Amino acid sequence: MPFRIHTLHLADLMVPWAHAVIKEPVHAWLVTDGATKILVDSGGPGPAEMKRRLSVDAVGGGTETLVERLAAVGTRPDEIGTVILTHLHFDHAWNLELFPGAQLVVQRDEVFHAVDPTPTQRIYYLRETLSAVLGRKRPSGLRLVDGDVELMPGIELVKAPGHTPGMQAVVVTTERGRVALVSDCGDSYANWYPANPNAAARPMRYMGEDFLPGTIRSESERVYADSMRRILQRADIVVPAHDERIPKSIPEEWFAVPAAPPPG
Repeated sequence: MPFRIHTLHLADLMVPWAHAVIKEPVHAWLVTDGATKILVDSGGPGPAEMKRRLSVDAVGGGTETLVERLAAVGTRPDEIGTVILTHLHFDHAWNLELFPGAQLVVQRDEVFHAVDPTPTQRIYYLRETLSAVLGRKRPSGLRLVDGDVELMPGIELVKAPGHTPGMQAVVVTTERGRVALVSDCGDSYANWYPANPNAAARPMRYMGEDFLPGTIRSESERVYADSMRRILQRADIVVPAHDERIPKSIPEEWFAVPAAPPPG
């Protein structure tokens, strides 16, 4: 059977930005063909931990929410055989204790960066995450990959430096085409389609078909944009991690750019 993708809405972070607070959704994905069950990213801490560690208010998050969201799509944590971590930031690689029997898959460069991050990213890497990754028995519990890898037929990992040096996207083949779960390599549709009024609240017409790299990044704009271009060359649609308009069930919901928001 071809793979299907279930989006798991795990939390909403209330992120201070300039003189406002922005609600930023946090997502993970269950990828399954009926027999194989793969989790892409594992979300972040619960509200109390988020407030204590990062002084950020949150709704949802933590192990309880992740278990509930998996149950809603008919899955228990012990049924997950593989957890692909797109990167090791706090909101994408927490809750790993739920999956003691799963193999974690992460780029080797991402592990190195978690040990010695770009200074501006130190706050995003939590010590417990790195310990949870490195504490796994290799290779059964931890697979470190270098570059682009076919994980299995229908699942490809694409190394995409930009947001972090070891960022990776997951390209999944479904019955309608290839879907790139891009996580934070362009974490909203506005990053991928900055000139499109359906994607961006303030379209940047001069951007044309170019990409808008995210503000949190370890690499140059050119490296970041090149990673986005390489991903789009391998996929039919992209699904970013922090945009609330992403499809919830794929291939049933299928679009490259979300529908235009209603007037007003």
